[in-house]
Amino acid sequence: MAQKPNILIFGGCNSLSPQLALHLVPLQGEPLVSHIRMVDKFSLFPQTTYVSKEFIKLLQDRSDVIEYRQANLTVPATVAKCFTDPAPNGQPYTHIFDISGENAFDRPAAIQISQTLNVSLNLAREAAKQNVKAYIRSLGGFYDHVTEKKKYKEDDADGWKPLGVRGVWWHETMRAVASVPNLPLVVLRRAYAYGPGETHGEVTKTILLGLVYKHLDEEMKFLWASKLKKNTVHVRDVVGAAWTAAQWAAGLDREKMNALAGVSLPPSGDDSVKGVPGVIQKDQGGVLVPLFNLVDDNDSNQENTGAVISKVFGIKFGFQGSFASQLAKLRFETVVEDINELHMEEWTKIIATYANPPVPSTPLSPYALQYQLEKHGCALDGEKLKKVLGYKFLHPYFTEETVRETIESYRVDGIWPQTDKYPPS
Repeated sequence: MAQKPNILIFGGCNSLSPQLALHLVPLQGEPLVSHIRMVDKFSLFPQTTYVSKEFIKLLQDRSDVIEYRQANLTVPATVAKCFTDPAPNGQPYTHIFDISGENAFDRPAAIQISQTLNVSLNLAREAAKQNVKAYIRSLGGFYDHVTEKKKYKEDDADGWKPLGVRGVWWHETMRAVASVPNLPLVVLRRAYAYGPGETHGEVTKTILLGLVYKHLDEEMKFLWASKLKKNTVHVRDVVGAAWTAAQWAAGLDREKMNALAGVSLPPSGDDSVKGVPGVIQKDQGGVLVPLFNLVDDNDSNQENTGAVISKVFGIKFGFQGSFASQLAKLRFETVVEDINELHMEEWTKIIATYANPPVPSTPLSPYALQYQLEKHGCALDGEKLKKVLGYKFLHPYFTEETVRETIESYRVDGIWPQTDKYPPS
């Protein structure tokens, strides 16, 4: 029987990494790996960020298989120790998951360079030095897809238009990492993730709005077109596909992976990129990288996701109409302020007064940044991943069941405001 690999997971402690760890080392069942070393900047004992109770239990009950290390990944020597400090079984760490990077939309370029570009380059260079077998880089839906019909394949240049400063630097980080010699890299560009452990994404906020409008006893109305694509993917499929990609990469060399799944990533064209160390400059052209879109089969848009959420909460759901949406453009900052004031005033009442017990410290919030209310979307074609990797989705559709399961995971963790408007399952 083949030796199970040792795994390194970098970053993502407050997003995808706990779910990846639980996939690889289930609380009930046989581990898929020999050992996991998970590294991020946060403290977990005591906690300085939200992670699920299930993940904390995993760290405590399966300390023979998984360890958590708090570390500053901007320091190359610290990164090197994460690779070279011996694992309990004495074997090297061969499968690397890079979920690092600054996810906040409004961080300036200097922060993105320090926390996204430099960290990921530190990880990639050390991984190449250690001759790892697989290096999986996670990429969010940080691109500007405004479409009601089109799905962007991996090699469609129009699908690679970064949205905002975050989008530019995650894109350029991916190009830079792809240029590290001898790195067995696979990039997974995911749609909008949702599910247990995901507390900040756009889908999560829309679920929370279902509860807000249930308490307001008003119709939940969206801006823009009903068919504006907002593609989705469940977190269990994000981590399941990541593991499948790692197994695939471990059996091939980079040249073969490029032949089977390579995409030439164009430069962002943003002026802030000029002269930054480590970046592949615009005049150097595209960078070839094995890459897959990661998206469910739901073809989610504003209409079908809104319909599901409205059924879960028993509320009416609709759209503002083209005139109201166009009018909103003329005074958008004011519109955003008014919307957030309405939502947050009711949310504060829900978590502090209506909830039994109150949950004043929940990480969940329906507060929306301006870009989240602007006309943006996510439209991905996911056929290549299914064809090349053969991955079978656990949750191919966005359904009432998956939404209720997500809410239940929040309730179990004590971060969901339990009220008489949404009784426990």
